[in-house]
Amino acid sequence: MKSASIDSSSLYKGQTISAELAWEHYVNRKPDKLQSWIDELGDEESAKLAKLPYVLLQVRDWLERDRREKELPPLVMNTVGGVINVLTDENASAYLNDQAFQGLRRHQRATNRLMGAVDENRLTGAAKREHQNRINVHSFIAASAQGAQRQLRLLKRAGKKPPQLEG
Repeated sequence: MKSASIDSSSLYKGQTISAELAWEHYVNRKPDKLQSWIDELGDEESAKLAKLPYVLLQVRDWLERDRREKELPPLVMNTVGGVINVLTDENASAYLNDQAFQGLRRHQRATNRLMGAVDENRLTGAAKREHQNRINVHSFIAASAQGAQRQLRLLKRAGKKPPQLEG
């Protein structure tokens, strides 16, 4: 059994956690899972090659959860480049901004698919009403996001500051 571990309390912004350390942290917590992967894939190296992306995400999630449970300040982490990156404030701001806009784009695409990909003629009466309710809710959310983005553009053009979020 390996002895590597990651202490969530000692993480700091700008830190990089290697794939090897994340792997060892995972197998320390889930040795039975490692054994099932070895049984399935033949050896630890093959298991590591196949399962490392999953392991990085899982370890990142554990670290975030452990920090929440210890009531430590949150850190923003991603798993780009085959490692866990604890982002600096500057990188975290850009990363979370991109994530938020990606979420808006995904919502818009899903809303459009909700309207176009479902044949209402094949739905029962109750299912048709529920489907129409879903369309109404998501159309309203999408229109709100689009309206807010338009207002921000207008404020920027006028040289005014956008409203501040509370919290």
